[in-house]
Amino acid sequence: MRNVKWMAGSCFAMALALLAWGCAGKAQKAVPFEEIKGQHPANWIQVHYASYIATPEQCQTCHGSTTDSALAGGISKVSCFTCHTGGVNHPAGWAAPAQHGLAAKQAPSANPIAMVGFSHCAKCHGATYAGGVANSCKACHTKAPHPDKPWTGTTATLTNHIFTDQANVPECFKCHAAGANSTVHPLTTPPAGTAPGCLNDTMCHSTTISSPAGIRILPTTAP
Repeated sequence: MRNVKWMAGSCFAMALALLAWGCAGKAQKAVPFEEIKGQHPANWIQVHYASYIATPEQCQTCHGSTTDSALAGGISKVSCFTCHTGGVNHPAGWAAPAQHGLAAKQAPSANPIAMVGFSHCAKCHGATYAGGVANSCKACHTKAPHPDKPWTGTTATLTNHIFTDQANVPECFKCHAAGANSTVHPLTTPPAGTAPGCLNDTMCHSTTISSPAGIRILPTTAP
């Protein structure tokens, strides 16, 4: 009887080990996984998106379906839908300006799954939006990672940059420091170390957008 119990216990332990190996062994091929602890690194929530986009099937090995919540969870019993309640991919119609354009102009969120703010786009589309683990924004926006004119228009439309939340300034600064890539340049050079801002001479505008005294319009042929 003792031998039977021992054999049963051994079989159960072996089954658990094989289950853990099946998840850890396969996931280890593509993503960081601490096999002894049976978990991803501590910062995985913040950085896992890159591995998912590169090889989504590796996530599905342990976490089940990423498109059907009823089939999610997998052998890890951790469903992607626990956090991504609407699914892990962009929603239907995302290519429309009213979807992704409006989201990009909002303030970035501390929530790693919130698809808002230019910096969130940069995670997958590259630091300069020329392509990363996802396609380049310039595949559609041929001149910049935002619409052409009337992006500089004066009406309250999706293509008007003045309605972009100013929390996106660090992303704008990547291309527009000191008025670069623009026909609008600041009137003065700000003190060294001035934090990027919309109206402080660090990019295109000086003290105001609407006043002619606050901007200097350059010829369209200017570099």
